[in-house]
Amino acid sequence: MRNIFLLLFTFSAFQLAAQQTVTGKVTDTEGEPLIGVNILVVGANVGGITDFDGNYSIDVPEEGKALLFSYVGYAQREISINNRSVVNVELSSDAEALDEVVVIGYGTKKKRDVIGSVTTVKSESITKLKTTSFVDGLQGRASGVQVTSNSGVPGAPSTVKIRGVNSLSIGTDPLWIVDGMPIYSGSSLGATNGATSQDPMSMINPNDIESIQVLKDAAATAIYGSRGSNGVIIITTKTGKQGRGNISLDYSAGITELSRKPEEVGFTNTEEWFSLVETARRNSNSGQETPFDPNSILNLFRDDPIARLSREEALAVNTNWFGQILGQGNYQDLNLSGNMGFEKANMYLSFGYRNDNSVLTNNGLTRYSVRANLQFNPVNNLQVEARLNFNHTKNDRVKQQVGGALGNNSGGNSAGFGNANRNALPWYPIYNSDDPSGYWNPMSGNNLVAAIDRSLLVDEVSSYRGLGGLALEYSIPFVKGFSIRTEGSFDLIQANTLNWVTATLRENGSFASDESRLRRSINYNLYAKYNREFGRHALSITAGTESQEDNQELRLMEGQNLTGTYKEIGNPQDLLTLSGGLNYEEYLRAFFGRADYKFKDRYFLGVSFRRDGSSKFNEDYRWGFFPALSLGWVVSDEPFWGDNFLSSVKLRGSYGQTGNKNIPSNRFVTTYANNPDWRYGPSEVIQEGTRITNIGVPTLTWETTSSYDFGIDYGLWDGRVSGSVAYYFQDVTDLLLSSPLATSAGLEGNRIWGNIGDMQNWGLEVELSSVNVRRSNFSWRTDFNITTNKNKVVRLTSDLDRSGRGLINGNQMSRTGGRLWTYYMAEDAGVDPERGVNMIWEIDIDHFEATGETVKTGRRIPATLNNLQNHRIIHQDKTSVPTVFGGFNNTFTYKGFDLSVFFSFSAGDYLYDYEEQRTTDVQYGQVVLRKSLIGNTWTPDNPNARYPELRWQGAYPWSWDPEVENPESPTGKGDWVEASGNYKNETVNWTKYLYKADFIRLRNLQAGYTFPKQLVQRWKIQNLRVYVTGTNLWVYSPHYDGWDPESGGGVLPPLEIWSGGLSVTF
Repeated sequence: MRNIFLLLFTFSAFQLAAQQTVTGKVTDTEGEPLIGVNILVVGANVGGITDFDGNYSIDVPEEGKALLFSYVGYAQREISINNRSVVNVELSSDAEALDEVVVIGYGTKKKRDVIGSVTTVKSESITKLKTTSFVDGLQGRASGVQVTSNSGVPGAPSTVKIRGVNSLSIGTDPLWIVDGMPIYSGSSLGATNGATSQDPMSMINPNDIESIQVLKDAAATAIYGSRGSNGVIIITTKTGKQGRGNISLDYSAGITELSRKPEEVGFTNTEEWFSLVETARRNSNSGQETPFDPNSILNLFRDDPIARLSREEALAVNTNWFGQILGQGNYQDLNLSGNMGFEKANMYLSFGYRNDNSVLTNNGLTRYSVRANLQFNPVNNLQVEARLNFNHTKNDRVKQQVGGALGNNSGGNSAGFGNANRNALPWYPIYNSDDPSGYWNPMSGNNLVAAIDRSLLVDEVSSYRGLGGLALEYSIPFVKGFSIRTEGSFDLIQANTLNWVTATLRENGSFASDESRLRRSINYNLYAKYNREFGRHALSITAGTESQEDNQELRLMEGQNLTGTYKEIGNPQDLLTLSGGLNYEEYLRAFFGRADYKFKDRYFLGVSFRRDGSSKFNEDYRWGFFPALSLGWVVSDEPFWGDNFLSSVKLRGSYGQTGNKNIPSNRFVTTYANNPDWRYGPSEVIQEGTRITNIGVPTLTWETTSSYDFGIDYGLWDGRVSGSVAYYFQDVTDLLLSSPLATSAGLEGNRIWGNIGDMQNWGLEVELSSVNVRRSNFSWRTDFNITTNKNKVVRLTSDLDRSGRGLINGNQMSRTGGRLWTYYMAEDAGVDPERGVNMIWEIDIDHFEATGETVKTGRRIPATLNNLQNHRIIHQDKTSVPTVFGGFNNTFTYKGFDLSVFFSFSAGDYLYDYEEQRTTDVQYGQVVLRKSLIGNTWTPDNPNARYPELRWQGAYPWSWDPEVENPESPTGKGDWVEASGNYKNETVNWTKYLYKADFIRLRNLQAGYTFPKQLVQRWKIQNLRVYVTGTNLWVYSPHYDGWDPESGGGVLPPLEIWSGGLSVTF
């Protein structure tokens, strides 16, 4: 008996020695313990759960090599034990785990299997930024993606470019996909009428977004064919989750202010304005005192004066127009959502409300949104998905158009922030008791208070947007891994614009316009999917067809001299416009396919194609074929790799083609128009006739982008540090370009479309994420990305290439061998220290005429109007396209506290400050003047000033004769002459006002506190968090001190936002 007992004891000891006790703690990403997490020993029938503090202890048999942690609502994790006795685990919620499953065209992939260039932006990154449109939240969050905020007006559009500019003259917007449907992302809802346009993307509620995937290379975008050349952004909205349902409430409210104040830019008051103007008059009149008479400009071009003001009356006024039209704005944002999941169904419902009261008086945007996403399995093998989203916005706009400088506001659109920058002088009064309206000179467009009076002007856009879709996917039961999916979806936008202006504000009498635009996009696709694994092989195939129809109906009525005071058109005495009908129509048909092969889970091969047919091209050139090939290799899974700090390394490369068709419809057809009011020949008799409005080019075809991408995805120290590095090169051929024709051609617009030219675009993308500290109570994570981008025009038209000159667009030029849209203007050479006039660098005009090259002679010449026009230089290193951009974020957590600090940056581009040019030139006293003129203009005692001597109407007693002989000149000609020179150059640009637009911006700062679950669960609450957020808090631009380096001068800059909020989940 004793021997048997010893034998059993010895066997038990061996058993105990063969197993190991592992303990640890399971928490969520915020460090809170998770209760009841299931733990399974992989390879053994042993398990356990965590206690109320998230702790666990489990005996692991000898065959157990890993632990599998699973919890409802969280992504499961498998962790190798590696002879450790303590294994602490952090679980991510399903939403956080989405970056492990990447949404691609017509499907999904595991992140590990992706060999294209795809970046995921999580929903919390978008919602932290408390702006109206979620698009602003992408700025600096993803490599290769450049987002520019064009204005601080609520709902204003932002510009999005992926991997730079890929076209010369047609749209560069990416393709936007929401839950599988291509949606409209144009720049405007409704007519602008002198106001800031509204971005259609502002109608989408950011809180409904689960994740955003940015597809950048051809391996990812070629399956979208003709729509993928500018990249693709896929938005996935939230769905119900299996398990316990919940209701979430998120509410935030805040205040908005200008991120840069008018006093920081610096505008003169009345006393300073008069001092500068009268100094200019004195300098131009041989020192004689010539007091300024306000009436000399109030009615300069009018025979019937509508306003009069004496000098004494003007000096007694000091109106701060910015103070009159600007104030502190505010917003409220409320979002209520619920989700519930069952065994065979789940649903997500949401309601959103946002109200933005702008810093501009009487300007605001209100948005309502509802969403219902439903997924269910009515029968075995059939999955049904239904998604419906309805949005309504009401946009009360104010005019922003600059104009009406001299009392003439015929269109009624001149007002707002633009005129406060330029034409609303500080000595203009606001009120006048003698005027029936009570306002002083309201018809000028420069009485900005009158121009925002809602009893005198209304400008409203009421928009409705419906996004919906139904998808059915059937898994064939007798073919494992094979399914067929069909999707039908729609995007409907109805925008009603009402513009009403009384005769008090408008030179040509009262005016109203009532416009209705209905834009419809219907999309249908049918495709089959096959996914199987055969031992060490895995194969995934997708093939299908797609059809899309887009059209727009426009109905417009305009009238003036309205009867009565109704804001609708009613019965006008003068009906200007009455029109309606289908003004836009386009069709797209496509066939597509993709095959992905994987061997040993580390060798990857992908091929895809798409064949698109578009109604925008002639029948013989209608179809385009867009293939792609990609390869990948997880090197770190090779046996030779071993264990080292580089825990994960994946090499990937791709080549493919995408297309671009973003041109107006029917450009391949010659079109005509009739008009009874055209004049023909030398006669002044008005005759009815017909003329060509477009010369058809039947050979127009696709603009094609061939893309090459080479990258490496890496992870260090078991994912403690991760990221990617990628090089991209894009070769764009058959550029679709609207090129100019001679005026004598008699063509409307004098332009013709064609496939004219080629260009290239290349750069480097770097992404880096680092968990710097991860402890039980404290963590610190850093995310960083940076992108470089350069481009080159390879070919233009034969005529332009032979001359060496390029395609000119205002003050920018694109030419063969150079960068896209380089600045083309005279180069500033300071102020002449002897004469006090602006100077520029002379170029060799003969050499330019012969070769198209601009070469400086080394001589400075005065900046007369003729010299500015004739001595323009091609500045190859100065363009409006950034060469470097990106962002970095630091996130800290301590117990229940969290802090995130996000910066975005951009460098390498230039901006032209038109407003500074116009407001640092006295001209004839009709413009606002900058404070920077004070003490910074040329005098005999200040010969090195930035600005020239103040002169009335640019009248200097020195001029420049380019033909006079001058033996000291490099060209043998050209010298000063004593004659009045034309320096009225306020509208001709030169580099004096061209600035580097480099900046770094504190884009977002958020601090929050999440209450302990043990506490809030007593109140029947699952989660409770409060937070404070700041947006656009600081910007540093070393070279530019105007309004904003991103939006430039003259438009409302990005707003500084301070807000507080709470998030509750029941």
